[in-house]
Amino acid sequence: MILSPDELEAIRRQAIEEYPHESCGVIVARGAERRLVRCRNAQNELHAKDSVRHPRDARTAYYIDPADLLRIGRLEAEGFAVAVIYHSHVDAGAYFSETDKRQALLGGEPAYPAATYVVTSVLGGRPEAVAAFRWSSERSDFVPVDLEAAGGATEAPPRDSKRLWDRAAAVMPGGVNSPVRAFRGVGGEPFFVARGAGARLWDVDGREYIDFLGSWGPLILGHAPAPVVAAIAEAAARGTSYGAPTPLEVEMAEALTAAYPSMELVRLVSSGTEAAMSAIRVARGATGRALLVKFDGCYHGHADSLLVKAGSGGATFSIPDSAGVPAPLAGLTLTAPFNDLEAVRALFRARGSEIAAVIVEPVAGNMGVVPPQPGFLEGLRATTREHGAVLIFDEVITGFRVAYGGAQERYGVSPDLTCLGKIIGGGLPVGAYGGSRALMGQVAPLGPVYQAGTLSGNPLAVAAGLATLRRLDRSSYATLEARSAELERGLRLGASRGGVPLTVNRVGSMLTAFFCDAPVTDYASAKRSDTKRYARYFHAMRERGVCLAPSQFEAAFVSLAHTEQDIATTARAAAESLASL
Repeated sequence: MILSPDELEAIRRQAIEEYPHESCGVIVARGAERRLVRCRNAQNELHAKDSVRHPRDARTAYYIDPADLLRIGRLEAEGFAVAVIYHSHVDAGAYFSETDKRQALLGGEPAYPAATYVVTSVLGGRPEAVAAFRWSSERSDFVPVDLEAAGGATEAPPRDSKRLWDRAAAVMPGGVNSPVRAFRGVGGEPFFVARGAGARLWDVDGREYIDFLGSWGPLILGHAPAPVVAAIAEAAARGTSYGAPTPLEVEMAEALTAAYPSMELVRLVSSGTEAAMSAIRVARGATGRALLVKFDGCYHGHADSLLVKAGSGGATFSIPDSAGVPAPLAGLTLTAPFNDLEAVRALFRARGSEIAAVIVEPVAGNMGVVPPQPGFLEGLRATTREHGAVLIFDEVITGFRVAYGGAQERYGVSPDLTCLGKIIGGGLPVGAYGGSRALMGQVAPLGPVYQAGTLSGNPLAVAAGLATLRRLDRSSYATLEARSAELERGLRLGASRGGVPLTVNRVGSMLTAFFCDAPVTDYASAKRSDTKRYARYFHAMRERGVCLAPSQFEAAFVSLAHTEQDIATTARAAAESLASL
């Protein structure tokens, strides 16, 4: 065993006693005899005397008191060898950081090649995890080791995530069921999740993360909130699907139309993609027109007519952005830069009588978070109304996220049709689209626009969604705003101190840190971000126990489960990560 139970308890107890400062010490061994040498961390004292030589920043973790080093040296002279070197991480994960590695190496080689390095994670004064690492000459790096390994430290067996990844790659395209999960945007291999609770995730390898992915937005209450879990279990006990109307779907429709006055009638579907596709069909059916206007960088699901990108200018026809999309179908979609109202007006001047609808994320979330500039949404409303076109707000992400009534409540602009998803399913697959009685009266069985779905209004998804919505009120959004603003401040401060160009865009509890030094207002400016630097930041944050989206062009989501301590811990991890880039 690397540590006896008594040694492990002593190390944990010291970490608690010395919190919020790092603890440190060693265990020396001579044959069967072992001694734990508790050391004093002199870093704060040295910093007070000479802040230049001994900075208190992300590059310095702890500094063992010279008197303790002398004690250790005397024990070595008596035949003891250093078996374990331990220290704690304050409000951070149990990982072996780049700072730890620098302190352990001399000229690129470990000062104590036979020693095991033990790291204790202490969050809010409470020990959360203990991990061990040892130098691998084969890899020229420190690798995780099994604390329970008999007969001394051995390299940990292949990670469960690695084994699962190999199995997944053999039976699923790219090993995943949605492309961004494959880590192509950041490099490396994805971890596999074992469970989630509150603001945290645990992977199958036993690592814990503060989670800001939030299943890409639905989990506004955090992972596995008790009321939602109970609602799902209760609904499942009655049956998982019926193919017939149920009371809860009526209650959900009433909740949605009450929260979104522009939605007089609503149809539940099974995904955001289905909601957007159906809303566009309604717009075309109601207007008798074929053309659609969307914005470069805005994602509305993978329906054929939406998988297009901008051509040589805002007024040109688009080309397919995916194989399998016929060019004539892609040609029915026109694109314009987000926040460029004049480009939209130019499209309408040229083709206004042919345009059925404009679809927009009122706050872009799929190029990273990009808020609408003042007057942009109002201008879209006026232009579409002037030309008899339908304005569609895709609020799959922003619905119940940036306000209870979504972006249309936050910005005071009412669309003709609205698409919802994510939060209204409480983490289960769901979507919805709705609008005025006149428009939605076009939908079968009332009208000629056909749309149907076997699992539409699924009782489990509706139960989870209603349980979620019942926990949201005005105070919920005040809390989300405060926590998210604090995270934004922490990111900006960390970037400033680390000298890293960073632009943070935030609307409510969704935000993106773009690695660039200029404002991000559309897809073109977002694409100027340093994606390689983001990839390094992503892995540095993951190493420090923070889970972010594996792409620069996505949002981070704050939930009501995130505490002030979680935000502070994340800000410190960000400062360390940014300083290490």
